[in-house]
Amino acid sequence: MSKYPKILFLLLSFLQTEIKAQSTAYDLVDVVSISTINDKIFESWASPTTVIIRRTGGLKALTIPITITGTATFCVDYGASPVGSSVTMPMGSREIWIRLRPDADELTEGNETIIITLQTSTAYTIVGSSFVEITLADKKVLPDDEEASRFLIQAGFGADPDELAQVKSLGFEAWINQQLTRPKGYLQPVIIAKRALGQPIYHPATKIALWTQFMRRRNPPSGGTVETDILRQRIAYSLLQIFVISQNVDILANNSEGVTHYYDRLMDGALGNFRDLLLDVTLHPCMGVYLSHLGNVKPDPVNNIFPDENYAREIMQLFTIGLWELNQDGTRKLLNGQPIPTYTNADITQFARVFTGLHYGGPTNADTTSINTNQDFINLMRSHESFHDINPKTLLNGMMLGANRTTMQDVSSAIDNLFNHPNTGPFIGRLLIQRLVTSNPSPEYIGRIAAKFANNGSGVRGDMGAVVKAILLDTEARSYEKTEESAFGKMREPYMTLMNMAKTFNAQPSGGDYENATYLYDFYLQEPFQSPSVFNFYSPNYRPPGEVTSLGKFAPEFQILTAVTALEAQNNLLMSIRYTLGRWGNVEDPTQAIIFNFSEELPLANNPDALIRLLSRKLIGGVLKPRSFQIIRETLVKMPLTGTTWQKDRVDMAAYLIGSSAEFNIQK
Repeated sequence: MSKYPKILFLLLSFLQTEIKAQSTAYDLVDVVSISTINDKIFESWASPTTVIIRRTGGLKALTIPITITGTATFCVDYGASPVGSSVTMPMGSREIWIRLRPDADELTEGNETIIITLQTSTAYTIVGSSFVEITLADKKVLPDDEEASRFLIQAGFGADPDELAQVKSLGFEAWINQQLTRPKGYLQPVIIAKRALGQPIYHPATKIALWTQFMRRRNPPSGGTVETDILRQRIAYSLLQIFVISQNVDILANNSEGVTHYYDRLMDGALGNFRDLLLDVTLHPCMGVYLSHLGNVKPDPVNNIFPDENYAREIMQLFTIGLWELNQDGTRKLLNGQPIPTYTNADITQFARVFTGLHYGGPTNADTTSINTNQDFINLMRSHESFHDINPKTLLNGMMLGANRTTMQDVSSAIDNLFNHPNTGPFIGRLLIQRLVTSNPSPEYIGRIAAKFANNGSGVRGDMGAVVKAILLDTEARSYEKTEESAFGKMREPYMTLMNMAKTFNAQPSGGDYENATYLYDFYLQEPFQSPSVFNFYSPNYRPPGEVTSLGKFAPEFQILTAVTALEAQNNLLMSIRYTLGRWGNVEDPTQAIIFNFSEELPLANNPDALIRLLSRKLIGGVLKPRSFQIIRETLVKMPLTGTTWQKDRVDMAAYLIGSSAEFNIQK
């Protein structure tokens, strides 16, 4: 006998059971409740809230009479989605939503209230409170939790409570001003300390050093105050994706002290001057090795020797001016309808001749007559004049370098040539906006940042502190209205999703060693100091196939989002939340366990709405969409309230689901 009749019989039985259950549920008396996604909204921050009316029991369409009262006035102080004296829940629906949006005015009127109350009916019973009360806060100068959290997602690595309190008490600009003066949390000393203890310092050590510095708390449990420099750390991390070096190169893989010394030069330049930054990058031996201008010698056509052109190309293409002539708003200049190249192969050759005669520096390399020098990665390269090309050179925009100039005279002039090029401001400005705020800044946004690069307001060009401040305080970065535009924002860097979680929930090992925050590249196709090439992990001009491309937009981080990494990243996130952050989810030494601190969330485990609200504010700097809120909440309420770990299980699941949501992974 065929097996198919049996399968059909079982399927028919299942359908009959489901139909009977649905028919029974259809006639059940509904139980109705009311809640809200956010119980406080602000005139100064137009983020709306959603009132949620829920029902359990029946499935038929249900009309629920409501009243809207409170001290706030509809259509004056706030607007709402179409709503009258009742709402109707369609057949089969479990929730209906009422959206409330604050409207700003110039009045000083104190906090007001919006109260939505369920009226009684024979068609249902009400469970819990019959009303929700939403506070509408008057316009204010200092940011609230939501605004401050969103700001720190852009300006730092996540909204840890210490920095959050600082931003809320100081405001955005004052916080940035304070960060500009903070002492620098260099990475190299962390490596030196590890080596002094006899610990290994090959390539994982650079990640350990980075985590050690950016995870510092302003108010540590041990007491006192730490002058954290989280803004500088965030910008240096972003610069590492522009001025790329990688420990995938063998000579750098085992040289973490040199690599962190290079990173510390990015720290110096992050809020310093771009010209100094570009010069430090050019002269650093790690860059010299990575882009092969260390040991570059003058031409010798007879012996078929010519200067290496690698660095000469990339300092233009990737570090300063890009491939095409730009207007100050970042749009391309056109000639006869075609873009204009910024440089030619002949220009690359001229710059390559500039970068000849550079080799290892430091006290053990005093002899500049030979290039058979000792490796030294913690001192800038030194000029070896006998290997430098002293013939005349022509740089961009007709800049002439005469004969018989020294290596550093030529290098300094080349740096000036690129630093003062009109492309550099809009080119670098766009890259930093993409790393911090949005993948698709408007031309006006780029133009404002390019103008700040050209002149910080005091006649200084290249002031990175002023540029960073302008990026973060720009109306496009701070406007709530921009967050509702579909093309605004960016996919969070895959690796940053984990870093944001760790920073937000103070995941610090008791022993202070972040060794387990390593070997994570396979999950994210991204890890600091592990770029697969000088072109970073993704291109700033990457367009994934589909709607983004058809709209002419960019989405750089999507270049490393694959079917595999989309799953691996979430799996690792779940393991990190449940157990300890790391590759394997467990550690042999408990003092090295990097555990998320959910102490504020655990008391809310039996209040899913409040728990989700708190986590959303911290992780998103906003609220979940109603459908996401519903899915996560319904998942939580189905988890049993039994056993000794149910509170932790609920909080872990809520954090994981929010960390997996579109609202978290697409930074607005």
